[in-house]
Amino acid sequence: MAYLDDNNENLTSQGDPLEKLDRELAELRATLEQMDVDGKLPEEEIPADNLQQDKPEPEPAEEAEEAVKVTKSASDLASPIKPEPPKKSRAPLIAVIIVLCVALVGGIGFGIYRAVSSQTRSQETDAAQGELVTINDSEMGTVTLRPVEGAEISTYSAENLKKDANGYYEYYENGKKISHLGVDLSEYQGEVDFEKVKASGVEFVMLRIGGRFYGAEGKLYEDGAFDTYYEQAKAAGLKVGAYYFSQAASVADAQEEAAQTIKKLNGRTLDYPVAFDWENIGDDEARTDGVTGAELTSIAEAFCDAINEAGYKSIVYANAGQMFVMYDFETMKNYDFWLADYREFPTMYYNYDMWQYATDGAVDGIEGEVDLNISFTDFT
Repeated sequence: MAYLDDNNENLTSQGDPLEKLDRELAELRATLEQMDVDGKLPEEEIPADNLQQDKPEPEPAEEAEEAVKVTKSASDLASPIKPEPPKKSRAPLIAVIIVLCVALVGGIGFGIYRAVSSQTRSQETDAAQGELVTINDSEMGTVTLRPVEGAEISTYSAENLKKDANGYYEYYENGKKISHLGVDLSEYQGEVDFEKVKASGVEFVMLRIGGRFYGAEGKLYEDGAFDTYYEQAKAAGLKVGAYYFSQAASVADAQEEAAQTIKKLNGRTLDYPVAFDWENIGDDEARTDGVTGAELTSIAEAFCDAINEAGYKSIVYANAGQMFVMYDFETMKNYDFWLADYREFPTMYYNYDMWQYATDGAVDGIEGEVDLNISFTDFT
């Protein structure tokens, strides 16, 4: 019988192929009988690592079908056992998932703990420092603040505000008038007839004693009418206070301004306080443009303390924005305030002792418009 080799050349068999197959099967059976109970060949007969290096001859076609089956089975048994590739364990993946779940649960728990703790601390803070207060200020709009402990709260009500026969504001408590009408003056008012001023119902005058220019050099100046106004107002029976127009940019500036004020007073008696009048210059660049709230608080404190130490009473002139935003009431709560507010009635949360309610007032004895004030406190 002819077969094809690798070169497709004819080869002639040397004997019956079935006989040769029988011999091979017999040898295979003998080999299998010598295998140990674990199915392993004796060590000296373990075949080479690669039994497929030698190509088997082609099998006969039909007549050896059964032999082919046996040969394949035996060959399979005789081949070295190739371990199956290990199945990939899912244990690490499961472990990672478990760790992530634990971390997620822990993270959520910690987040809830922090939120609860934060809320608890916030509630404890609110309890210790007082609840937040929201007011609708007619100038500042909606204002939310935490009241400063110990700071006096305003109890003034628009219902208690009246007008006298001349159209000036009066304030009543329990049916009794407690307010005092006043004006503030500087040399720009020119000549003033203080007798007529008093006759119109005015009870006190706040006289400018001096100030500082808002330019870079910030030179100090005195009000040229202070001496005259002081003498004439006193002679007319009016109560007198003073104010200093400050452009202090530092504590040292404030101390310098206070020293000038004290020197100018020269021991004169005052019935009303000396006001620290620090103002923003909105229409031009000023040396005070960069002053912060903390700095302004220290500046005002320095001026007022120096005035108080000299034996006079001090007060801070401010608008609602300065009182709400700039001044630190933890520091300023023990100082008096003169509020500048030109609405029908202030909605200032903190207490104030004086209220400048108009800049276009008309008073007999004074040429032109003048600032109008009422004092809720009788400083005399």
